[in-house]
Amino acid sequence: MVTVRQGALRGVELDDHVVWRGIPYASPPVGDLRWRAPRPAPGWEGVRDASEFGPQAPQPANAPGSSKHPAGEDCLYLNVCAPKTGEAMPVLVWLHGGGYRTGSSRQMGEGAAFARAGIVVVTINYRLGALGFAQLDGEPDSGVCGLLDQIAALRWVRENIAAFGGDPDKITIYGVSAGAKSVANLMASPAAEGLFARAISSSGGGDHVSAPEVGAAVGRRLLQELGCADAEAARAIPADEVIAAQERIQSGMEALWLWRPTVHPDVLPAVPIELIASGSAAGVPLLVGNNGNEAGLYAAMYGAEEVTAPAAAVIGSILGADGYEALLKAYRNTRGLTSDVAAMVAAMGDERYGIPTQRLADAQSRFATVYRYRVDVAAPGLTRELDGGHGTETAMAWDVPEPLPGMRAPRSPKPERVGLGKEMHRAWVSFIRDGDPGWRAYDSDRRPVLVLGEAGAALEFDPRREERLAWGEATWPSSTWFT
Repeated sequence: MVTVRQGALRGVELDDHVVWRGIPYASPPVGDLRWRAPRPAPGWEGVRDASEFGPQAPQPANAPGSSKHPAGEDCLYLNVCAPKTGEAMPVLVWLHGGGYRTGSSRQMGEGAAFARAGIVVVTINYRLGALGFAQLDGEPDSGVCGLLDQIAALRWVRENIAAFGGDPDKITIYGVSAGAKSVANLMASPAAEGLFARAISSSGGGDHVSAPEVGAAVGRRLLQELGCADAEAARAIPADEVIAAQERIQSGMEALWLWRPTVHPDVLPAVPIELIASGSAAGVPLLVGNNGNEAGLYAAMYGAEEVTAPAAAVIGSILGADGYEALLKAYRNTRGLTSDVAAMVAAMGDERYGIPTQRLADAQSRFATVYRYRVDVAAPGLTRELDGGHGTETAMAWDVPEPLPGMRAPRSPKPERVGLGKEMHRAWVSFIRDGDPGWRAYDSDRRPVLVLGEAGAALEFDPRREERLAWGEATWPSSTWFT
């Protein structure tokens, strides 16, 4: 049993660690609190049972990455997994991915492998989709509610983690995809300053947020879809109907980041990469990387031509006609590709994750120690078609048997993949403990990157340089996926 600010908690003791599930870190964001900043969670009398997970955030049932666990608007819960004994242990706070639209705190399990390494693991839910990120007139925090949830969870961890044996001054935030973009948002946000000591960003970046006018346009479209004049009227609409309206607005892959944080004067005063490049997270060591063929996962799921058509339009608008052709040529040359479609799959992955990751490494390396990596293989048990695909490496960092959340390995894993996964997990543990994963720190002159591939892990300097140069100083318009 442990005691936190709200009261006593009884967890579940397992073989070599203890878990506490479904801990409220904020009041339920329902009724008048919908589309408003989270409020502190109330306390309780007696001992609260912490053996069951809390509901996940409402989300579309059939969207890619959607979690199938029970959901409800009362979703602001976190879970703690800790060694049975220990004190002042490093802490890992996991921010799940899912395009700000799907996912849950249970995405990667509870973190038993990290706990066995002497790390206290915290996994959190936060509001998603329109309920978390729609910006509505008259509601000043409505465009960043999900981000404010993450900040509230970090405050709770700072205040209470010592009760679980964790050190509040050794908190590492870690996310993949939208969770990694959330890491950049937190690094940029003045409201999150001092709440964490280190950061891990896997396939993220700090470019994809909405300008206020774009967020407002999306919010007005939501109210129209709901048939409501304002946010007050929309609060009476059941959550599942809000999600249904959200999905009617969603226009497919080109609207992947439609529901995302909006620039906010107090919480996110500019595009995150601009704030980070100005030193907003000075002194915060960063482990940052991406996968070598991010969009290969999408191509395998939906077909290469289908997913690359909207991406080609976006990239063409960013680079112009000449820049677009030069980019395809660079990808064909660097990777030995024979078709424009294959080159666009590669470029699409870098547009969404690879280049934003590179920009984040360059920006933060001016103010703190940065370690850069790239993963060109998938978790043990996945087919080679998915090598380097988006999110396919996360299971290796977590040292879990499921290669993707909720998926059993379709084939027996190769021993060398298992060994590479163990090496990756050890590096993550080392960074969380000491701030050093075990390879040369990044600098923007030589650009050292640890590449994890079929032959093992090797340090390379400025890999895929031709591709990087072809992108130039491209910037990502905040209205990329909504007009």
